[in-house]
Amino acid sequence: MTSRLDLSTLSVRACGLTTHLLGRSVLETLATTDMGAFARALARTGRVPEGMPQSPSVADVQAAIRRMAMQHLRTFERWVGPAEALDLLYADQERRSLRALFRGAIEGTGAEVRLAALLPTRRLPERALRELALQPTAAGVVLHLVALGHPDASRLLPIATRAQPVLFDLDMALLRGFAERMLAASRTGDRSLAAWGRSRIDRANIETALALAGGTAELDPGACFLEGGGALAKRAYVEASRAGSMALAATALERALRGAALADALHASRGDPVRFEREAFTRSLADQRRRARLDPLGSAPLVLFLLRLEAQAHDLMRLSWGASLGVPASSLEANLVTPWN
Repeated sequence: MTSRLDLSTLSVRACGLTTHLLGRSVLETLATTDMGAFARALARTGRVPEGMPQSPSVADVQAAIRRMAMQHLRTFERWVGPAEALDLLYADQERRSLRALFRGAIEGTGAEVRLAALLPTRRLPERALRELALQPTAAGVVLHLVALGHPDASRLLPIATRAQPVLFDLDMALLRGFAERMLAASRTGDRSLAAWGRSRIDRANIETALALAGGTAELDPGACFLEGGGALAKRAYVEASRAGSMALAATALERALRGAALADALHASRGDPVRFEREAFTRSLADQRRRARLDPLGSAPLVLFLLRLEAQAHDLMRLSWGASLGVPASSLEANLVTPWN
């Protein structure tokens, strides 16, 4: 377990690293309907690694954004070392990345579409993500994970190698691996880190309940519940999962979570899973900013840096897609999640 003295030193370093991230005001200046203008403006920030072509495509820009995120993570690892907060971030990002890669393999989408908005980690760097995105089947994805020694490979293998892999089953296997690593990492951290881990498991259970609502009665929702959360009891989760629609499930979950930040996120999202993910993330950012102010020598500044890095990467991804599709700048600015301070 990290000592209090070590943690205070790491937190000070994390605060210093946060100053190297792009602020909200800079991100707003990048909102444009022209891809060339966006790429040039991004390059002028001085934060983009070399290697972007003169006339880049959206895929080129997003690859540069992933390299930019990886560069920050490498600096974090070099300065901070094997912090528990980094393990939590990796568990979260890898689950999202693998879910997208399995979906792309099952649906047959192109490699660049599968890679969109993915963030690299130490275990799944850019090169590994690209190799995984090129696999034509879910079995191909999981066999590469076996070769990479990924901790979820063994639980995914029997599901992905079926004649017709089911995406929901793959999602649940990824969620179970994610929850195990979240719990293991949060147990070795301080109170703030443990609270973040519990909240992420609660969020995962909410997302599963919304996905199950209105579905087949043959599936036992209780078997899909992840232990280790803090605010959502299993009984309330099962009740919401058995609701007749996503809207009814959201109402039941909001009632069960009354007073918690996740209840506010559900209310603001009106039960829409995509909006819920965004609303929950912005509230997690706000919670870590509050915790970092109250306990600046604890783990909260480390978590805040990692969440800010995630916010920056996803905001840049959205801005790049917006530029390529001609989305109005005002709409792009309104959907940024990076906070003002």
